[in-house]
Order: sequence, then structure tokens, then C-alpha cells
Amino acid sequence: MGGWRESYYRYREFFLNIAALYKQKADLRAFLEIVLSMTTVMVFLLFALKPTALTIIDLLQQISEKRQTLAALTQKVSNLQTASTVLNQNQNNLVDINNSVPDMPNPDMVSKQIEGLASKDAISILGISVNPVTILGATTQKKTAGLTALPGGANEMPFSLSIQGTYANLTSFINDFENLGLQ
Repeated sequence: MGGWRESYYRYREFFLNIAALYKQKADLRAFLEIVLSMTTVMVFLLFALKPTALTIIDLLQQISEKRQTLAALTQKVSNLQTASTVLNQNQNNLVDINNSVPDMPNPDMVSKQIEGLASKDAISILGISVNPVTILGATTQKKTAGLTALPGGANEMPFSLSIQGTYANLTSFINDFENLGLQ
């Protein structure tokens, strides 16, 4: 138990010696005051500047994110302007596109129209079929030789119609069928 008392007396004596020297020597007093003042200022600066430094770092990150957002929005505006230009250049084709791709597809209406044309032109329908169509992904369809490719990389929708009748009636039906979407 005497260990802590010995340490206490030794450090007390050491501190008292420094205190006595501090009172006697002015240069030691000035040095200690400068060192303690600098230490105090550094501690206060550390605690005062830390929140400010964290705020500055956070603001710099926000600025960087906003610059990225601005770049993305600028790219979107550019893309919209390009799309608007393409739309204006192809304004004449919109009627054909809207006729080709209806807003609400009605396959039963198309088959009824074909049946109506067949009745009008006095021909018999032997069969109507639509082959599978790939909407999304890689196509498994084979390209038909001799036909030109559809614009924009569009896929085909194979459609088959078997009819029977006289030559004049078949010719009339084909003409009516070709003009079916324009009516």
C-alpha cells in the first residue's frame, strides 16, 4: 500500500519544484505560458473547426451531386430536342404510323372486316392464322428472302390468309384488303 503514497510524494515534490522554478525564472514562466496558451488555442480550434470542416465537406458533396444531376438533366433536354426534331421531320409519316399501330388493337374487328370483304367480293375464306410474334428479346423468326427489312429494326408479324374464289373476285378482294387500313 505504500506504492501509491511514494508516487504521490514524488510527483508532489516534482510539481512543487516546477512551481518554485516557475516563480523564480521569468523565461520559464513565459515559455510555459506560451505552450499552455498554444495548447488551449489548438484544443479550442479543433473543437470549433471540426463542425465547420464537416459542414464544408458535406456541402462539397452536395455540389458534386447537383452537378451530376444537372449534367443528366442537360442530357435529357438534349435528347428531348433531338426527339422533337425527329418528330417534326417525320410528321408526314405519323398518319401511316397511327393507322398501322392502333391505340387499342382489336383483332376481332380485323377478322370481321376480312369476313365482310370476303362476303362483299364473293370469295371463301379457307383459313386465317397469325404466327408467334417476339415482343421482347431475341427473335427466333427467320427472315423471308426477297423482302426488304422493316425500318428501325422492327420484327415481322407473320400473317396467313387462305381464300378461294374466281380470279376477278380474288383481285377485287386483294385490292379491298390492301386499302382496309386506309378507310
